[in-house]
This record gives sequence, C-alpha cells and structure tokens, in this order.
Amino acid sequence: MEEKSMKQAVIIQPLIENNRIQLGISYIERALKDVGYEISGVTEEPGNDYRELEGIKIYVGNREESAYLKDLEDRGLLIYHKEIPAEEGFYLNVTAPKLCIVSGGDATGALYGCLELAERIRKEGKIPEVLAFQDAPVYRLRGPVIGLQKTKLEPPRLTYEYPVTPGRFPWFYDKKLWQEYLDMMLEDRCNVLYIWSGHPFSSFVKVPDYPEALEVTEEEFQKNREVFEWLTKEADRRGIWVVLKFYSIHIPLPFAEKHHLELLQSSINPLVADYTYKSIIEFIKSFPHIGLMVCLGEALRGDQNKEDWFLKTIIPAVNEGIRQADLKEIPPLILRGHDCKAE
Repeated sequence: MEEKSMKQAVIIQPLIENNRIQLGISYIERALKDVGYEISGVTEEPGNDYRELEGIKIYVGNREESAYLKDLEDRGLLIYHKEIPAEEGFYLNVTAPKLCIVSGGDATGALYGCLELAERIRKEGKIPEVLAFQDAPVYRLRGPVIGLQKTKLEPPRLTYEYPVTPGRFPWFYDKKLWQEYLDMMLEDRCNVLYIWSGHPFSSFVKVPDYPEALEVTEEEFQKNREVFEWLTKEADRRGIWVVLKFYSIHIPLPFAEKHHLELLQSSINPLVADYTYKSIIEFIKSFPHIGLMVCLGEALRGDQNKEDWFLKTIIPAVNEGIRQADLKEIPPLILRGHDCKAE
C-alpha cells in the first residue's frame, strides 16, 4: 500500500470547458484512484510546459480548439504516427517530459480516448510509459432503437398510437435506468439513440394554432418535457444524439375527432400538413438537440405523396425550426428507407 501511495498523477484541465471532455477525465480519474494514484490538478496555461510538476501529467484536449495541443504539435512533441485524428477519432501518446496526451479529433473523440486510456490504466495498473495508439469508429451512426410502443392496441387508437404517460411507459421516467443505459451505450461507443413512436409530438409540444392536438394532461406534458430535456443533455455529454422517429401520416386522436379525420392519413390533407409543419417547428424549438427520423410508409400511399410530404412539409418544417431556434449545430434528419423510394 505504501508503494501505491507514492504514485503521483497530475491532470491538466483544458482551458476551454467541455462536458464530454470533463466526463472523459472523470473516467481517467476513477481508474487512477483504483490503481493507487494520488491525483492533483492544474488548469492549462499558455506557455507553461509543466516540467516541474511531480509525477506523470495527463492532458486531454480537442485539437479543433486546443492551443496547448497545437503548441505541442508545432514543437514536434506530439507527432501523429498515422492520420491526424478526425471526427470521433483520437490519438494517445506519451511524450517527454512524462506527459500522457489524449488528442481528440473533436470532443467525442477526446471522450473515447479517455475511455481507452482508463481501460489501459486499469489493465496495466499504472499510466502506460510507452504509448502511441490511434482509433476511430468505422460506422457513422451506431446505436439501438427503443420503442415508445406497446404490444396491444388501445381502441379507438390504432397501430403505434400511444401517448407518452407514466401509466403506459413508467421506464421512460426512470432517470437511474436511463443513466445506466446511456453509460452502457458510451462503453460500446454508440453515438445515436433512436426512440420510435407513431406520432410523438402530441405528447411533447403544444401547437398554439391547434391546442386540441395535445394528448396528455398538463402535468404529464410538463413531466415529459422535463424528462426529455434531461435525457437529451445526459446523452449529449456522452456524445450521443437522441433521434425521435415518427410515421406518416399519423395524427393525434383528439385532433382527428375535432376535425372529423381518419387517424391514419393515406393522402396529404392541407390541414394535417399545416399541423405537422407547425408541430415539427415547435419540437425543434423546444428540443433543439434532438434529431428526427421520418418513416414515409405505413399509412401514406403513393410515391408522389411520399415525396411531396418529405420535400414540401417535413424538410421545410425542419429548416424553419432550425431558423427560429437559431441553431449553430444542426440536428440530424434521417429518412427511413421503408416503403418508399429513398433515392
């Protein structure tokens, strides 16, 4: 035990704070403590080479914005033996003087690099003395599907139509369960969580022109928003996009009843198009970091209808929502290639 207490590690905190990098550093710190290191920390300062600090130093940064990594590269202290890390990629290197570097192609890459370094620390029982390792995911999108759906119909609602409530989906509100699941996804380097629903908007947003479309109580509505916002933030700091998937064209039961419409629309109705357009705008404004996935099949019939629905309703609504929300990072819009000519 006395020998373990002698091991010193210094975490050099990056000047620019980032939730993903801070999460990654926490993984490294836990690994260091588990193998007997005493940990201290300093904040990155331009021009400081940290040579006088006792113990091995660890620096984690995003090379897109880290002046410290750029300085190490310019001085030839950080040399990439293969490609320079790009999106979601990272490079691990131990260089003089006793400096262990996690260089991420972006914040997610830095996070993945931290996980790799933490695994190696646990395996070796110490910070590696020799290290030059590079990695990056191969697949662009990686993640599971979770359905806000049930196995039985709820007449008069039809297939896939389930408003989001604690009675129907108690697990959706269990934050501890979500944290465990998101941690598992991060360990598997997943970067997207798909949530499927027939028509989710009527459980998560209010459309001023169509108040009758809301399918949950005010208490349920507020709880849904709070949980979804929390889930989005927790996923984001793990480098995970939340993507909400919906079908075409499904509409809320109270909206259908008020306007004497079928729940499943096989053709484009101008009123339904206007409601859907405004629902998507409100959703993007409310949840700007959640992506959307649209399925043009199931109810909507005809190739031209599906093309028009996607090009004249869905995409314009997404673009307008992005404009109104003044987004700098655009969430993904994915077209499911089911029952349609996706080309």
